[in-house]
Amino acid sequence: MTKISVPIVCRACNPDGSSAENLNLPSVLLDLRTDGDGRYRSECSRGHQQLVVLRQQKFEILFELAAYAIRDGDYRQSVSSCAASLEAFHEFFLRSMAYQDGIKKERFDAAWKLLGISRQNRQEAYLLNYRNLCARPPVLLTATQNDWKDSVMHQGLMPTREECVSFGQAVLNVLRSAVEDARDAFPDGVKQAMQEHVTAAQQHASRSLVPWSVRTIVNLAVEGDKHPYPTLEGALARMVE
Repeated sequence: MTKISVPIVCRACNPDGSSAENLNLPSVLLDLRTDGDGRYRSECSRGHQQLVVLRQQKFEILFELAAYAIRDGDYRQSVSSCAASLEAFHEFFLRSMAYQDGIKKERFDAAWKLLGISRQNRQEAYLLNYRNLCARPPVLLTATQNDWKDSVMHQGLMPTREECVSFGQAVLNVLRSAVEDARDAFPDGVKQAMQEHVTAAQQHASRSLVPWSVRTIVNLAVEGDKHPYPTLEGALARMVE
């Protein structure tokens, strides 16, 4: 179970919201495995469990899971989560682009469903629009990196930690560059896609929840060179068991 400590008090331990006056109230552990889009399970040290909503997008959480997989020695899973993070970002990028142009959610969802039949179609749509609409060419994985990823995921190659960190850093470079370009090219579309994500998660929760934010390695809220973890290795060094 991939859990991280979140410095937010448990609602069951603190039903009246008086956390500031009781420093003994336990914070919670958040299980990053999703319970549905944007919804996750948390558990405090007293065993209280609750469903929470995160502001972070799916691609942000998936890359975080890749980092934790490296920490835990599950190297093949780290590669799979990195690849899934890239694919999830492709959808976020195209959704933001569509919303910037005034396209409604239902229309985009229908178009994405058609593209979803083929992973190659989704990637080609992403790259075509990126090159046409962003101010600079996309940062991409090299052919060698893609071949290595495919060997791990589909041919049983067992990667080393060093190889996974190197691949993860390459994916991190792609994502951070692309996030910055998406914000520049589709500022309103990015905001709309972010808010839609939170609203949908809240609607599926059993009660009205205030969305939480967690500090992730890939983070839409961080601009330019302000990332707390400039490198993946630096982020891994700060992770605790």
